Amino acid sequence: MPATDCDLDHREAWADGGPTTEENLAPLCRHDHIVRHNGWKLERLPDGAHRWTSRLGHIYITDGKPP
Repeated sequence: MPATDCDLDHREAWADGGPTTEENLAPLCRHDHIVRHNGWKLERLPDGAHRWTSRLGHIYITDGKPP
């Protein structure tokens, strides 16, 4: 999804004191943004990949490279 069509999501919520910095923001499509706010966890890995953890504990890793 082009960045212009993404939401910037605070990994640590702004309301909880999360800073608006590159390290704390993730560009997510609207679907992924909603999923994250409904119990999924998103972590940025050291190599730039992302680890999604579902509410049931299933783990999915994406490499962050465009298709």
